[in-house]
Amino acid sequence: MTDRALRIVGIALVAACGSSAPQPAATTAPPPAQPSGPSAAEISSEHDRAQRAQLEEAHHKLEAEQQEALAVTCGDVGPPSHERCLPSCYPTEGPDPRATRKLTGATEIEHFICETGDGEVVSADELVKVPLRARAYRKRFPREHKKGTWQAELEAAFKERLPAGDAVFVTGPRRELTHPLTHEKLRCAMVARYSKTAKHPVDRCGSTGDTTCEADGNPTSRAINVVHYRLDEAKRLQEAGNTNDCQQAALEAIAVARGLPRWRQYVKLNVQKWTDGLRYRTRFDGLLDEDLLFATVAKLGEQAQEVYASCGGGNATTTAEQEQSFHACW
Repeated sequence: MTDRALRIVGIALVAACGSSAPQPAATTAPPPAQPSGPSAAEISSEHDRAQRAQLEEAHHKLEAEQQEALAVTCGDVGPPSHERCLPSCYPTEGPDPRATRKLTGATEIEHFICETGDGEVVSADELVKVPLRARAYRKRFPREHKKGTWQAELEAAFKERLPAGDAVFVTGPRRELTHPLTHEKLRCAMVARYSKTAKHPVDRCGSTGDTTCEADGNPTSRAINVVHYRLDEAKRLQEAGNTNDCQQAALEAIAVARGLPRWRQYVKLNVQKWTDGLRYRTRFDGLLDEDLLFATVAKLGEQAQEVYASCGGGNATTTAEQEQSFHACW
């Protein structure tokens, strides 16, 4: 074999040996480091759960406070240590001094009837210092005054709210006075109410069992009386520039106006002690049936909110205790 051939064979052997040598192992990149702790999504989800739990807890607490306030009665809290004095003292209506006088059949009961500046006709017996009559009446009922007279107008307005068959007759002169509680200007006169079907003694409201009122322990009548009284008080304080007391008086009117319909719903649905079809004698808004009373309270509450805002209070926030105070404390 020539030298040239030997060189070719040697080169081939070297190439073959080189091609069979082991190849270096391929290097792989390490996996990316995993974050330690919860992700942003998990943190957000946990925050949402905590917020929902707080809201649910606050809702349940508010619900419990509302239920407790709705269920409270004067018997639960005992006799009051003082009258409502926010800011002035509201005096609870006293019973008619003729209460328990026995009457049956045809009767005559005197009332002091007043007309407000808004044209409402109210019974204001508590403003009279002399005793009012309540007696059996066996004669023919007096004939009402001639149409077109102020007496006839007052008789018709008062009779409109009485049971069918009752008669009304103005027995005294008309005089003007200012209500000592609300400071409203009134035009009043003595009036006799005649009924043929009295079956009960004179009650604490000055009627014979066909009317309920605050003096009879009726919370609904008390509620509208408190709302009206506080609204009038707030208006006077607003005119005087006393914004702090104005807000305080208006706030109670707002609270009770909000609480009354909630309390009626509670009494109807939870304790089944609501009496439908009552006639309510109020101190400042006349004789009202249930629908008219609740409509009047709602209207007075709206007016109180306007006064509250005008005195710098903005939108009023009330608690369950404030809203239900009218039946929880006397």
